[in-house]
Amino acid sequence: MFAHWGFPQYRHSVGSMSTGEPSATSTRRTIVAVFLAGVSVFLVLYETQGLLPAIRGAYGIDAPTASLTVSATNVAMAVFLIPFSMLAPRIGHARQIAGGVVLAALLALILPFMPSPELLIAVRFLQGVAIASVPATAMAYLSLRLPAKALPGAIGVYIAGNTIGGLSSRLLTGLAAEGLGWHGGLAFTAAVSLVFGLIVVWLLRHDLFTTSRVIAARESSATAPEPSATAPEPSATEQESATDTGSSATADTAQPPRRAIIPLRSGLWRIYLTGFLCMIVFGGSFTMLGTRLQHDPWRLSEGAVALFFLIYLVGTVVTTYYGRLATRLSRTSLTLIGMVTALVGAGLTLVDNLPVIVIGMSLLTGGFFLGHTGASASASASRPGVDSTRSAAIYLTVYYLGTSLGAWLSAVLFTDFAWPGVVVMCMTSLFAVLILTLTGASIGFKKRS
Repeated sequence: MFAHWGFPQYRHSVGSMSTGEPSATSTRRTIVAVFLAGVSVFLVLYETQGLLPAIRGAYGIDAPTASLTVSATNVAMAVFLIPFSMLAPRIGHARQIAGGVVLAALLALILPFMPSPELLIAVRFLQGVAIASVPATAMAYLSLRLPAKALPGAIGVYIAGNTIGGLSSRLLTGLAAEGLGWHGGLAFTAAVSLVFGLIVVWLLRHDLFTTSRVIAARESSATAPEPSATAPEPSATEQESATDTGSSATADTAQPPRRAIIPLRSGLWRIYLTGFLCMIVFGGSFTMLGTRLQHDPWRLSEGAVALFFLIYLVGTVVTTYYGRLATRLSRTSLTLIGMVTALVGAGLTLVDNLPVIVIGMSLLTGGFFLGHTGASASASASRPGVDSTRSAAIYLTVYYLGTSLGAWLSAVLFTDFAWPGVVVMCMTSLFAVLILTLTGASIGFKKRS
């Protein structure tokens, strides 16, 4: 299975543990644990997105208030990503991952029993806090536990887990709600998430309960340079060129480059804003898609609406082939192609015809992932004087804030202007990304001369 996903097969002997190299069994166990952790938390991240009409009816609330069950979780996730990334070395990466998956699932289990919308939204916010512990920690944990040559494939497996969990969050909940009602749909998804979470705890048991391993992980994270999941740290030459000229250094001590707390140089603010705007489009359109399809003239059930979230698989295809496309075209070109494609898709969704809506949403999804994948990779790429790990965390923060704003704003616009209001929001954001891309300096994956 791991070979199929690009993870190389290793044949370490048991004695290799004495040299610091993990055994093949330990390596696979770590990767499976992080993969299932991604599935588990993302399984409950979007569980209310396809059930908004049912939640509105049950609590007698309007669409913007119901959309807060999506926005609150993403806001909490965005706010706590960076704090959790700093907390993990202190309490142990494995402990933080295991605690996050179990807590998120337990909160999901009590979610259907909330007597008021305020409590429902509060529990969703707490879920977002718990969920944030996994993406803030997973890649750093993999870099600590795995040999360097296993890391790229392992990260690919982890991202696949996130994608599968995000898709299943909408799909399983909607299909289960078809026969069990929206309460039963949420409870079913929570139960599946908890099962995965308990498996994660079992797979990580050695790091959870063996004190020496936790201490070793802490020491490694404290003494080693911060790992970058997507690109190497700057070379010595780059570091020297980025060192602040006003700093003093003795002949025996080299002064490290000064790094901004919030890196905005090299056009990074454009990259962060691109991810934010793209996620407004993606989060907003999918949040209100189910509500639209459950209105006239279709009045589809929760189960039928859930099947529309299979369009999300278009993103899996796009991200899989993005690397090949990036060898032929620049990130700027791919972003422009993505935004034009998404604009065409958004326009097609205005047609009141289900096959045309599917085509439109597929184009919008593919265009979004072209923009998001390039922006995410650029935010994580190595640059002189920029902490790539911190830059990636900031990108994820604004990315999930974009989801929150898109979910809430689309509900407000849908209430006043129906689906055309949502499309105008999407097109405005897409045009803004086009302007950012066309007016900004080219930011690609190769070092600029």
